[in-house]
Amino acid sequence: MKLAVDLVNTQQINEDTIAERGELEEFLGQYRDMWEDVAQPLKASELPKVHALREALRAVFEAPDEEIAADKVNVILNDHGATPRVSVHSGHPHLHFEPVDASLTAWLGAVTGMGLATVIIEDGIERFGVCNAGECEDVFVDSSRNRSRLHCSTTCSTREAVASYRRRQAE
Repeated sequence: MKLAVDLVNTQQINEDTIAERGELEEFLGQYRDMWEDVAQPLKASELPKVHALREALRAVFEAPDEEIAADKVNVILNDHGATPRVSVHSGHPHLHFEPVDASLTAWLGAVTGMGLATVIIEDGIERFGVCNAGECEDVFVDSSRNRSRLHCSTTCSTREAVASYRRRQAE
């Protein structure tokens, strides 16, 4: 789920932080331990596919209801070859969904799609959010107890609170 959020948030209002292959490699380097023994190394031809996946993931966060969100996740999972299998590589059985020895984009789509599917199933789409700060479009998964989160980070929350305070003081 964090990987899905981080990937979607690489597209800012005026900036794409994975516009080039080197930037994408750097981004994926943070998650190397997750994909290194499962997926093939990144190929130059995959950059547009990752951008398309990022847009598909954003559409899940912006879906107006669970049915639409589920449909969008199912497309992602289907398009990226997600196939459940039991793995015991860590000493205890658990599920994996990414295709074995597939492209990095296929791995990325299956893993991020399953992360979002898990949120939909366990918590509902109310947990998906897009930052309410005026200059931010970052997405987040709300893990607060009362499902009240409105901002992607404390930075955006604080910025909005200060701006609101200043508006009230000016009045």
